[in-house]
Amino acid sequence: MEILRGILSFLAVVLNTLFWCIFLLSVAVLKLLVPVEAWKKVCTKIIINVGECWIYCNGLWIKLLHRPELKVEGFESLDRSKWYLSVANHQSWADIFVLQDITNRQIPMLKFFMKHVLIWVPVIGLAWWALDMPFLKRYTKEEIERNPNLRGKDVKEMEKSFSRYSRYPVSIFSFAEGTRFTEEKKIAQNSKFNNLLNPKSGGIGLTLTTMPYIKVLLDFTIHYESSRRSFWDFLCGRMSKANVRVKEVQIPEYLLGKNYEEDIEFREELKSWMENLWSDKDQYLEEIK
Repeated sequence: MEILRGILSFLAVVLNTLFWCIFLLSVAVLKLLVPVEAWKKVCTKIIINVGECWIYCNGLWIKLLHRPELKVEGFESLDRSKWYLSVANHQSWADIFVLQDITNRQIPMLKFFMKHVLIWVPVIGLAWWALDMPFLKRYTKEEIERNPNLRGKDVKEMEKSFSRYSRYPVSIFSFAEGTRFTEEKKIAQNSKFNNLLNPKSGGIGLTLTTMPYIKVLLDFTIHYESSRRSFWDFLCGRMSKANVRVKEVQIPEYLLGKNYEEDIEFREELKSWMENLWSDKDQYLEEIK
C-alpha cells in the first residue's frame, strides 16, 4: 500500500508541476516581451496567483493521499502585507512542501535561496525563475584570491536580484543550516546543538544588508515523528505526523543598516543572535521528542 501511495504521489508531483509550469512560463515570457512597468506589475500578480494555485494543489494531493496530521502553532498574527525574513531547520526535502502548504496565502509567497546552477534543472528551474526566486552565486576565498575583481560581485548581484522585492511584499527564506540534518553531519561539524546543525549567517546577513526595510524574522521549527525522512518516505506517507512552530521575532536595531561583507563586528553580532535562536529551537525539539 505504501509503495502504491508513493507511486501515486510521484505522479501527482510531476503532473501538477507540469500543468502549472505551462501557465507560469507563459506569463513570464509575456512579462519579458513587454517592458512596460504597469504591464510587469500585472504579470507579477498573475504569476504570484498561479504559484499559490500550484502550492494549493500540492496541498490537495497530500491531504488526499497522506491524510497528514500537522500540529501548527504561532500563525495567529501573520500578515500577507508585510515583508518577512524566514528561517527554518532542515530535516527533509518534505520541509519545502510542508512550509509552502501551511504558509500559502497566510504570508507572502516564500522566496527560497537557490544555488545559481539550479536554474538549469529541466522545467522546475525555469519555474523557479518565473516565480522570482533569488538565484545566488557565492564566490569562495580562493576564487577571489585568484580574481580580485570578484570581490563584492555576489553582493551586487544580490542587490540587483532583491531590488524588485521592494515593489511588493515577499518572504525571503533560508534553511540556515545549509543542508539537511543527519547525525553524521552533526558529528562531523561538531555541532553545538543536539537536534540541529550549526546555523550559517551569510544568507541572512546579505539579506539584511540589501533589504534593510525587513524588520521581522519568522523562525520556523519542524519536527517529524518518523525517523525515516527521505523524499521517498515523504511520498509514501511515512512522514504524515509533524509539528511546526513559528515564532515572530523582531530583528534587533543593531543588526539593521549594516554591511555584512565589510563589517566584522556585525558578522559576529549576527552569528551570536542566530545561535541564540537556534538554542531556543533546539530546546523546543528536545521537549517534543
